[in-house]
Amino acid sequence: MRTRQLLMAILAASILISSSWSQAETTDSEQPFTAPEGLQKLLSSVDDKGAAVIGEEGKAYFEGLPSHAKRLFGEAVANEYIGAATQLRDLLSLELNTSKLEAVLTNNCLLCHSNPAYQDSPTLFSLDPAAVKSPPYMDLKLLLNDVHMRHKLACAGCHGGDPTGNMAHEHPAEWPADHDERVADPKWVPQFCGRCHSDTKLMGQFNPSLPTDQLDKYKSSHHGRALLEGRNPRAAQCVSCHGVHGIQAANSPASSVYSKRIPATCGKCHGDPKVMAGVKVRDGSPIPTDQYEQYKTSVHGKALLERGDVGAPACNDCHGNHAAAPAEVSSVAQICRTCHARNGALFDGSRHKESFEENGWPECERCHGNHAISKTSDAMLETSKGSLCADCHDKYAGEKAATCKATAAHFHDTIVGMAEATVDFKEITLDLAERGLDIEPIDDERRNLDDALKQSRSQIHSFDRSDFDEVAKPGIETMDKMESLVEAAEQDYGQRRNGLLVAAGILALLSLTLWLKIRAMERDQRKS
Repeated sequence: MRTRQLLMAILAASILISSSWSQAETTDSEQPFTAPEGLQKLLSSVDDKGAAVIGEEGKAYFEGLPSHAKRLFGEAVANEYIGAATQLRDLLSLELNTSKLEAVLTNNCLLCHSNPAYQDSPTLFSLDPAAVKSPPYMDLKLLLNDVHMRHKLACAGCHGGDPTGNMAHEHPAEWPADHDERVADPKWVPQFCGRCHSDTKLMGQFNPSLPTDQLDKYKSSHHGRALLEGRNPRAAQCVSCHGVHGIQAANSPASSVYSKRIPATCGKCHGDPKVMAGVKVRDGSPIPTDQYEQYKTSVHGKALLERGDVGAPACNDCHGNHAAAPAEVSSVAQICRTCHARNGALFDGSRHKESFEENGWPECERCHGNHAISKTSDAMLETSKGSLCADCHDKYAGEKAATCKATAAHFHDTIVGMAEATVDFKEITLDLAERGLDIEPIDDERRNLDDALKQSRSQIHSFDRSDFDEVAKPGIETMDKMESLVEAAEQDYGQRRNGLLVAAGILALLSLTLWLKIRAMERDQRKS
């Protein structure tokens, strides 16, 4: 009985609540929003040619907004934070969802700095900064898509002040008071960004996986030391790579530090002789500024920039991110080993390892280069004058030069022989297939040959003839086996062809006999 009474009470309460909601909705619909005079004036403004400043799409978007959002527009106009029809047009053209629109309309900083009546070009947000001669970072659309804005860290989060009040410009203590000083000497930027990004507890509220040691790493980097020690105010700092108002998460394709965009971001400085003027490398010579152009031609650059392979290495994979530094000789090979592990392990056990260490040569870079790494080819093993191996052996191998050259020639001839065989047997199998023969056994062996060729090409990094021969041996044996299979297939084809010729001859003889018999029968019929 009590359960039934309880259910009845819950049902009655539900009906009452539903009725209240219904009445509230009815009341809201019965009291439509009426735009105040100032807002109506902006909505109906025309330009010098008599054309409406705010088009039909903008007006339709406004009319589709809930009443409380429309009221926020009215309040912003009444308080003169929105003071121009063009400003209102830009805000409406963004077609923001209601929650984001409310965040914008209650941020007096943003409204004031998008109002051309209050701001000069350097501090005016617009949808087309170039048209109003504002800096590129004063793009309103970029600002609203900034990763900080999406986490509700708006203007005051960096600039200080109260965005809901009188917006007093209470810049943080890290900021130099003078604007020109802030721009000319940006050493304050890393510490300023680090006040949040070095706070583990704070960052855990937004992205617990985000590292909080970036500032410490930056201080140890070549960029950080050059900037913070006062040697180069042009050295890269946080905003140089991440931007200002349009900062995106690193995994966003729109981010300036997204893997495919990193080379261009680094090249923005390192490809500009003016920015890099006065910067020197270890030997005291001026730092080159063609790295980006070289990278674009490299096997890594083409993989990343042309084919979109985000696993291909970019600048930061070799030089680091926040702790960016020139790759030291001792670390180059370790960097390459992150991808080319087997080749590195083979080199570690080779005779070349000792020679490279004695001469202070970077292991992989010595033969393959750095920024302009080209696709490897078997021609690298040639021993003619002017070739990579020959010239190095002539200069450094001394009395062992002849032996070294002979080993390189053996590597070259063996690998080229297998490479040519893979091409030849591919053409042969296609021909056999067209003649209706079973090529599956040959194809299986051809795949084995491909694998042996890859293994042999890698094995040369051991620079040991006996080890190389052991790896290449299955490939040589496979070539012999393929020749036997092709010969057997040709014999099979010959037998089939001979059989067909015999069968065709028998059929022709039978046909002739039958024809003669029919002619004889026809003659007998005519005589009778």
